Amino acid sequence: MPTLPHDLRYAFRLLRTRPGFAVVAILTLGLGVGATTAIFSVVHAVLLSPLPFRDAERLVNVHIVGREGATFPLPDADFVAWRGQNRTADAVAIFETEGATLTGDGPPERVAAAVTSDRFFDVLGARPLLGRVLQEGDDRPGAPKAVVISHTLWTRRFHGDPAVVGRAITLNGRSHTIVGVMPAGFRFPEFPDTAVDLWRVLTIDPPTRRGPFYSTGIARLKPGVHLEELRANLATISDGLKRDYPGPTDWVLTAIPLQESLVGSVKPILYALLGAVALLLLIATANVANLLLARAAARDREIAVRGALGAGRGRIAAQLVTESLVLALLGGGAGLIVAAWGTRALLAIAPEGIPRLAEVGMNTTVFAFAFAISAACGVLFGVAPALRASRTALVETLRDGGRGGAGIGHRRAQRLLVVSEIALALMLSVGAGLMIRSFAALQRVSPGFEPSHLLTFRVSLPYVQYDTAAKVQRFYLSLVERLEALPGVRAAGLTVSLPPHLLSMTDNFMTERMTLPPNQAAPVGPLLFVSEQYFTALGTPLVRGRFFTERDDRDAPAVVIINEALARQYFRGQDPVGQRLKNGGPERPTNPWMTIVGVVGDVNYSGLDTAPEPTVYFPFRQAAETGQYVVVRTTGDPRTIASAAREIVAALDKDLPVANVRTMDDLMAASVAAPRFRTTLVAIFAAVGLLLAAIGIYGVMSYAVTERTHEIGVRAALGAGRTDVLRLVLGETLVLAGVGVGVGLAGALATTRTIRALLFHVEPTDSATFAAIALILVATALVASYIPARRAMRVDPMVALRYE
Repeated sequence: MPTLPHDLRYAFRLLRTRPGFAVVAILTLGLGVGATTAIFSVVHAVLLSPLPFRDAERLVNVHIVGREGATFPLPDADFVAWRGQNRTADAVAIFETEGATLTGDGPPERVAAAVTSDRFFDVLGARPLLGRVLQEGDDRPGAPKAVVISHTLWTRRFHGDPAVVGRAITLNGRSHTIVGVMPAGFRFPEFPDTAVDLWRVLTIDPPTRRGPFYSTGIARLKPGVHLEELRANLATISDGLKRDYPGPTDWVLTAIPLQESLVGSVKPILYALLGAVALLLLIATANVANLLLARAAARDREIAVRGALGAGRGRIAAQLVTESLVLALLGGGAGLIVAAWGTRALLAIAPEGIPRLAEVGMNTTVFAFAFAISAACGVLFGVAPALRASRTALVETLRDGGRGGAGIGHRRAQRLLVVSEIALALMLSVGAGLMIRSFAALQRVSPGFEPSHLLTFRVSLPYVQYDTAAKVQRFYLSLVERLEALPGVRAAGLTVSLPPHLLSMTDNFMTERMTLPPNQAAPVGPLLFVSEQYFTALGTPLVRGRFFTERDDRDAPAVVIINEALARQYFRGQDPVGQRLKNGGPERPTNPWMTIVGVVGDVNYSGLDTAPEPTVYFPFRQAAETGQYVVVRTTGDPRTIASAAREIVAALDKDLPVANVRTMDDLMAASVAAPRFRTTLVAIFAAVGLLLAAIGIYGVMSYAVTERTHEIGVRAALGAGRTDVLRLVLGETLVLAGVGVGVGLAGALATTRTIRALLFHVEPTDSATFAAIALILVATALVASYIPARRAMRVDPMVALRYE
């Protein structure tokens, strides 16, 4: 320790005397540390940090789990039974998210809302900034409609007025009273692309059946109660529900930690990115280690003089490790700058659907991580030069004037590092190659329609003003008629779900000839209510039968259209047109049978990476929903009619906002945003890793040529031609590349299986990808060593031998 200040001063002085070396090493390490820290900041905020609630470890999510692990939301019947028989939780609640129309105190606005039971905020342990939260009894039938608003909505729409508590607002046409304002940091639950604006109370009527399934259950465990005790309580409740509501016997209530339920879907993606940048960091570390080894060889005389003057091996090794740590910490500082910029870039391009992104940032933990990995890298790449220096032969080095060159051990260490870089770069590049092929396969998937020239938007009618099916139909049919009258509009249709990934509703269904084992649920698939022009507007082909027409109204026989997937699976070898189907299973025996009048092509509603599901379409005129997506096909740019569409809606009802105005091309891009995000990042990391590996190969081969100048001169003097010298250098490179590729292929085979869940139509052991990446690495190695080889070819034997 007494020598540490001296070692630090000497380390900084050495870096100043070799600025080129210092800049290259610091930038190389800073790039690796910065990329790793940026990804870690996201992993830490999303996966590792506890939820921002009091005693967050006691919060759990409750849902239904069925056959083969399928999960389902809770119906009111399950929640009422759970709340009445709860023995293990301090408080229980349910919630769902929706878009709500807010009117009064300004223009109509579509806001993000959470509909919750009375003790929602008690479960989370959240307290308001102003007023109160929802309290016990607020969700009973007949209770006044209460709403809690967010800090953002309070400041944006109500200008931060503290007298807002007690004010009445209109949501979906119904009067609600603002009872509280939440603090600025409260953001639960999260929408895919925005924060919740308000929380309105959910009125829970006594359930008459087990359905519909729509809500998310949450609970706060009592102190000292374990998750397994809650699960046992839920199992007892499940048994009672099966007796009261006959249905599938394999459906049970279960619970998982709330944090796991929120972030479980993004965990594989984030850990895959963290693994990719870890490989990049190791490549950068190996590169810096090679630089330090080369510099250590040039310092042999200095080390020998220090040893001759009495410095022991430990003292010399300590000095060199200190120099490495100084270099690493400077690289860590550069890495923090890269990480700060990289984190902002990640947040800017991150796709919708990653929870807790608002919590991502540079904090104390992230700073500590950056400097910890910098220090670890410093020790890692400082060990080899320190060990080499401690074994320097003093007499021989001083006698030769420091010109003895590197020994066999030194060259072996450099080659080992190059092999490691090639292997790591291959592992990283194989992962990137698999993801690129996967993303390319995903983009080749046909969505089942023509996405160009389509404009989409959403309108939701308030239940109070539009309290009958006739009023709902009158509004939407007038809207479609006026849209189709616009210049440049070919067709307009209505739907409750939008392809390729905005599925709003699923339900059980049964065909007339279907027989189910006792107590087994009927199959589940997307259920859509569409207008007669929907398929024409979307561009979905008719395979058999007919489309809906204006005559398929409430006075006509009930009809449905199915997709090819349902026809293949449940009408194999038969013509489904004319046969009958109903929604619901045996638990809904009174549901009417409907005649199948058509079969249409498959359309993806759950994402392009999923196979088309059996889908049932109902005619809008027979089963109108108040919330509809509008699909408009145009002859030109669909964005040009967006303002006209808003004006038409306003002319029909001035209090209706138009929401989610997007082209179908935008929706298609959004549906693949997550795989594009991870593929882009891993490809960038792989390209940087490949570049660093090439630089490392170039450096080692260039140094090797310099070290072997005398040997090459002797070979030339004995008759070796330029081709022989070129073969000598490139042959050594091929050996290193071959060993590195072999090790890398083995490592890739072991690691790519971990990203199987992220791949689409590509196996993690895809031979074509492995072979292509191996060839790229070998070619990169040869290109990187070609310049040193050319320099070796120009060695003058007389100049080389004069050295002796």
